[in-house]
Amino acid sequence: MIKGTIHQTWSRSLGVVSRRSYHVPSINKALKTEYDTINDYGSYKNNVFTHRLPESTAQQSPSLVALHSRLNLPSKYSLSTLSQALNLNINDGLVNNFGLNTLGKNLLSYYVSEHLLVKYPRLPMPIHNVAVDSLMGHETLHEIGKIWGIQVDSSTKLDKYLSQESEFIKYGKLRFLSEQQKGEVKESGVHELSSQESKTKIDSSFISDEAQAYASAVRSIIGGLYTHTGEEATKKFIQDHILSRKLPLEEMFQFNQPTRELVRLCDKLNFAEPLEIRLIAETGRLSAHAIYVAGAFCGTEKLGEGIGSSIAEAKTRSVVNALMSYYLYSPLDSEGNAAKVPSDKDYKFEGIVGLGDVSI
Repeated sequence: MIKGTIHQTWSRSLGVVSRRSYHVPSINKALKTEYDTINDYGSYKNNVFTHRLPESTAQQSPSLVALHSRLNLPSKYSLSTLSQALNLNINDGLVNNFGLNTLGKNLLSYYVSEHLLVKYPRLPMPIHNVAVDSLMGHETLHEIGKIWGIQVDSSTKLDKYLSQESEFIKYGKLRFLSEQQKGEVKESGVHELSSQESKTKIDSSFISDEAQAYASAVRSIIGGLYTHTGEEATKKFIQDHILSRKLPLEEMFQFNQPTRELVRLCDKLNFAEPLEIRLIAETGRLSAHAIYVAGAFCGTEKLGEGIGSSIAEAKTRSVVNALMSYYLYSPLDSEGNAAKVPSDKDYKFEGIVGLGDVSI
């Protein structure tokens, strides 16, 4: 009943990404909501009649059955729930995926956050936030939805009539445009920003309605899986489709003063010896393609090593590699396996806590 807009601003400074957001509530007029007073949330009532798609009708949709089989969903996952997860249209009389989307978003936030916090406990929080967005952001879920083979129901009623398309096919497609919008003729190459798109601008770009719809559908499918099968199957599904994706954390760091940050990090860790950057090896100093190998040492301990075409480049790379080896550290349990997350069975806290970000 309450729609909100999240405004985010990302900026990079000293290798971190700052995030700023605020929430602007507004009434969704399409739901025809009535209330006594706007602050009395208990009096809110929607006057739009909706009903669930019968399972017998959903079984006659080839695209819906194919999507169910493609995702290897269990038999407990009803086709009517899967069709509901693909429906964002509140004007067609069928229940939409608002509740499933909210549930799926919360599940994704929990499992993705605990995965990153346990696997990379020393990850700076700004980089952690970017990593979370890279795993479950709109763009990522948009691409995942396309990989799953979800198609958009973009044809008009006239096109369906002329092509003699079965009415059951649309139940297996993503539905987020109203019939009035589908019938509008727009100039090729021109995209008109909706009110929602104009409010979600990020660095001169915007999240399209299609990307938001795909992301909502993916989250709703996960929420529907939880309602039918429980936590274990949902967690495995998220691990297979979300957490298994390669995350380029190295590319998210940007150090403007790496040597100074490494010095502050050594002081924070109470290292007794001072930081020293030494030249380990070199070859071809007088040639056109010289190679130098430098190392960052704290006493006799080598913290990082770097290779470059000049001494300065090799030393800088050694310092950056030392910082990356610290921030991207992944702990192991007593048996040498990857540390368990709190949602695992027989989880035992083993003191894996980061020391916080380094201020320079």
